[in-house]
Formats: sequence, structure tokens, C-alpha cells
Amino acid sequence: MDALSSFSVGKPHVLFAIFLILPALIFVIAKIRKFEKSISAQENKNAFKSLKLSLTLRTLFRCLAWIASVLAFAEISFGSKKIPVHKSGSNVTFVFDISYSMLAKDAPSRLSRLDAVKIYASSLVENLSSTSFSAVLAKGDGFAAVSETEDKNAMLNLIENLSPHLMTSQGSSLARGIEAAITSLPSHSAKSQYIWVFTDGDETDNLLEKSLDKTHRFGIPVTFVGFGSEKESEIIAGDGKTKVNTALRANRLKKICEASNEKSGRIHTMSKEKASYVDSQSQSSAWQLMSQIKQKNNDGEENTLSYEIQNVRRHSFFLLFAVIFLMLSFIVGELKISPILNKKNTGKKSAFLILNFSLLLFLLSCSSERKELLEGSWAWYEGKYTAATADFLNVVQDTSEDSLSHEYAIFDLSTTYLALGESEAALDRLSEIRLESEDLPKELRSAAFYNMGMIYARRSDYNKAAQFFKKAILANQKNMNAKINLELCEREIVQKQANEAQAQMQGVNEEKQKHPDMKNEIFNLIRESEGKKWRNMSDGGEKNNDVIDY
Repeated sequence: MDALSSFSVGKPHVLFAIFLILPALIFVIAKIRKFEKSISAQENKNAFKSLKLSLTLRTLFRCLAWIASVLAFAEISFGSKKIPVHKSGSNVTFVFDISYSMLAKDAPSRLSRLDAVKIYASSLVENLSSTSFSAVLAKGDGFAAVSETEDKNAMLNLIENLSPHLMTSQGSSLARGIEAAITSLPSHSAKSQYIWVFTDGDETDNLLEKSLDKTHRFGIPVTFVGFGSEKESEIIAGDGKTKVNTALRANRLKKICEASNEKSGRIHTMSKEKASYVDSQSQSSAWQLMSQIKQKNNDGEENTLSYEIQNVRRHSFFLLFAVIFLMLSFIVGELKISPILNKKNTGKKSAFLILNFSLLLFLLSCSSERKELLEGSWAWYEGKYTAATADFLNVVQDTSEDSLSHEYAIFDLSTTYLALGESEAALDRLSEIRLESEDLPKELRSAAFYNMGMIYARRSDYNKAAQFFKKAILANQKNMNAKINLELCEREIVQKQANEAQAQMQGVNEEKQKHPDMKNEIFNLIRESEGKKWRNMSDGGEKNNDVIDY
């Protein structure tokens, strides 16, 4: 039942390709009937029955292979699984209930619930560091007011202006606010996601529990922060006339959280509660919220292992059956004994049968590690980095450090981190590979050295990058990308050295201008005095131009 509830088709238009079987079937049936009519002897007709059976089975298996291939590429998913995902950093989505019930003023402070939310949420924003924020307004509908940002002023400005008049929709729907928060979050993010709902628990559509099922599926914890008093207060509804009573529905929120957690644990075997309730008036409420995201590693950086529930894509499942059915079609096509057929090349046919059986056994005995590596590689190719990370992590955890699958899984995991922009995590994973071991394939070692070179090249550390590109070339001389990047790095190094030399020469010239050399100064003085002397002698000659020239 659970598998059917999570059934989905990613590319439904691909399913129309199944109907291409019809013209192929018509052609094969017509050929068999034409061949049957051309047989005259009764002995041949009896022998044709075995041939007809093998042809029918071959056609059936090939049709099944085609159907399985179409289902594979249609991206059919059913069932769900819990996958581990490493998260770095955090993003908190604030969902503000701005329905008219939040304007109620509860004793003894006589402060409206919405004003209390403003004070409480502003304090949280100011005290949270290294965290990005986003905000959603919830009333009769949900609206993403602030996209993911680290600008605290943007959040504080929104909180300061919270009012029921910001949205025209009627009623109160916390579920739509939570769904808007889920939609606003990026699908592939390396950050841990959290949703905090600031509300009094009053809603008009009773869809809250269904929205929590979606947050469980995406692995996003939801915390309800209750505001107000459990004693009824009278307010004016949105029409400006109707008087209604409202109160903090704390017990109702707690029951919904408990029911949702129990359902999630039963279906998805989740070990961690994902929905909780906190009373804003309790002394430790703010600490409970902030402690959710302040789980740090030894380096002081936030780095958590969370779990997400995802539909299981059955691409490899259907693709495996497609190959098996195709192999069976070849096998039954060769298992025919008939005097009508030419009996030559029986040795080749036997070898062909043995080869098909061997391939079939290989496919059926494919190890789970290789299967998960293939699934992770396919997910990476499609840009689904979260699913790829989960598959590679499972292989790393389930295999020994000396196995080749373990090394490939670490390399694939580092490549996924690079795609997510986590270069430091990628470098840590690459350092775990036994790169100096000659037992590893040269392609793997070369690719690992190449990725390390690319990481340092992005950091403009061209000396280290060049060293790793050289190692990549030594490991595999066919790595043309490493050769090209090595030449580029060497050019950058030469250019950098030239720029440094030019800057140094410019500094020397400026220093000479500030402090001229004494020898040059003396030489300049002598040259000036000599010049004056010769000019004076030249002037004297002009004055005595009337003297007789002997």
C-alpha cells in the first residue's frame, strides 16, 4: 500500500513508445504465417511446430524487453527509502501566522500575539550566526516573502511590519504556509533545512497533518512555536464585524506532531522526530530552537548527517529485466531442433548459448555495491546530487577500505561534493584514496590527482595545482585534460613571476627617485660646471673677433 501511494512516473510521455510493439508484432506474425503456408511435406509441418514455439517465445521475450526498457526510461518510482545526507551549514525558514487571531491580546501582558512574535523572532535572528534565513507568510494561503538570504536586516524589516493586512486571503491555513516553505527551499542544497512556525495553532482547513507528511518525506524538521494563552480571548474577525473567540491550541499542535511522528516512524522507520512543539513562554524555548542547528564538528563548522525520505527510482530494476529478457530471447531462439533449418555451425551456436548463459548469470549475480555505484552515477548524471551522495555513502560504509568499490565510491563522493561547491569536503575525501598504491587502476589515480589539481587551481594556488597535474600525467599519460591544465598553470606561474618582478623594479625606481645616488649627483655637478666653463670660453671668443689672425 505504501509503495502504491508513492508511485510516480517522471516522464509519462515515454510510455507511448510501448505501442511501437504493435507494428513489429504484425510483421512477425505475417512472416510466420507466410513461412507456414510454404511448407508442403507433413514431416516438415511437424518439425515446424517446435520452430514456431521458439519463434513465439523469442518474440514474447523481446516484447517484454522493450516494455521493460520503456518503463526504465520513463523514470518510474515506487516505494521509499531513508538515505543519509551530509549537510554543511543551515537555513531556517520562518513561517509567520498573520491571521486575525494573532491580534488577540492575552492577559496579563495585554500584548498581542503578533507583537510577541515580532520581539521573539527578532531576538532569534540577531543571535543566530552563520545561518541563512527565509520567511513565509501564512494566512488563508502561503506566500514566500523573503528568499534564502544571510541579510539579517531584510528579515528584521519584514518582522517589524508583520500584519494581517499583508495578505488579502481569508481564513488561517498553517498547512499552506508549510507547503510554501517547502516549495521555496532549493531541491539540491548542502545546507540543513529547518522550518519554524510561529502561531497560536488556530486554523480553518485542518490540513496541517498532511503538510507534515511532506516535510517528513523531505527530511525537514518542523517546530511549532506557540504564542498566546490557552484561555479564550475575543477578537473581531476579518470582516470587521463578527466577534470570535480564540486561544492557543497547544494540545492540538502536540497531538498532530505526535501522530505525524508515529506515522512517519511506521512507514519510513525514522529514528528521529521531525515535528515538535515549543511554548514561547517557557524559559528554555529559544535554547531548544537554537540547539537544533548548532551541531558542530571538531573544526567548529556545522556538519551534520541527516536523513531524507525519497521515492525509489526503479530505473536499474527495469533495465536489468530488459537485458535479462533480451538474453532469454536469444537463448530460446537458438534452442530449436528442426530439419528445416540448416544444421551447420552447431559449434558456434553452442558457444553462443554458453555466452548468453554466462552473461545472464553475471547480471543476476551483480553485487549490491556495484549496483549502488551505478545508481549513484546515474543520479549524478541527472543532477540529483542528494541521491547520488546517499548511494556513494552507503557503498563507503558497506565495503572494506581495501576493496576497489570502496575507492571508487570515495572518488565519486568527492566529485559530488565538487559539484555542490564543497571543495574542502571533496579534498578531504580525495586524500582518503590510496593514490600512491600501484594496485589501483591508473585511470582512477589520474582522475583523483586531476580533481585535486582543479581544486587548487580554483584557489589560485597554481604551484600545487601544477604538482597534482604532473602526478595525474605520470599516472596516466593519456590524460589530455591534465596536460592542458598543466600548461595553463605554468603560464600563470610565469605571468605571476613577471608581474612580481615588474612590481619589484617599479619599487626600486621609486626608491631611487626618493633617494638619488651621491655619485650620480657629483657627476651631474661636474658636468654642469664644465658646461658653464666651455660656454664662457665660447662667449670670450666672440668678444675678441677683431684681433688679427696669424
